[in-house]
Amino acid sequence: MKQLFTWHDFDDAMCTLSLAIQSSGKVFKDIYGIPRGGLVVAVALSHLLNLPVITDKGLVSSSTLVVDDISDGGTTLSTFVGRVGAIATIHIVEGTKVVPDFFALRRLAEWVVYPWEKV
Repeated sequence: MKQLFTWHDFDDAMCTLSLAIQSSGKVFKDIYGIPRGGLVVAVALSHLLNLPVITDKGLVSSSTLVVDDISDGGTTLSTFVGRVGAIATIHIVEGTKVVPDFFALRRLAEWVVYPWEKV
């Protein structure tokens, strides 16, 4: 079963994430988006949080907000645990190895199809 995630859904999720991040009181100096889905999230949050996007993984620091579209298995995000300011995703999957500091939604379907992906 696939969940089609629309641009409207995306905008709502970005508002949810940005409000949660701002309410947390944590201060970040930049955002790093994990290629590919995380880049879209990074740009959107960059505008909402007024933070620069960095594209060089080597510049990630303890004051960086690392973002991705989903924390599924958690393997990709696990390399950042303990090294960054926080991790944020749109979706989280039950049983993931990495529970992000911030997430907007729990995945409801077997597979989420984001608007920037092919169905």
